[in-house]
Amino acid sequence: MQALLNYTYKNNFAWLNDVYNVLPNILWAILAFAGAAGTVYAIVLGVNLAKSETDDKRKTAATRIKNTIIGVGVLIVIVVFINVLLPMILAAAFPEDVVKFIGI
Repeated sequence: MQALLNYTYKNNFAWLNDVYNVLPNILWAILAFAGAAGTVYAIVLGVNLAKSETDDKRKTAATRIKNTIIGVGVLIVIVVFINVLLPMILAAAFPEDVVKFIGI
């Protein structure tokens, strides 16, 4: 697999070719696992919220649901940034070291 988004790196950024041959697959797998675990955990917390009898337990469950959703959202943003936006930013900032790869 060529570097992500068909960019190839040279000179100071040549090490990114090796990183972007492995990293995207790992990050997408982590995102899938964490997203699935976060979804299951949010469902469990939703059931706990619905079954809670005291106001204190409701507040605790609502806070945990909110934190879970924020955590999964931040993870999505980080993975998308690293996999999609970072190569574009590097290509714009260092056009002499990042070359658009044409072909397969």
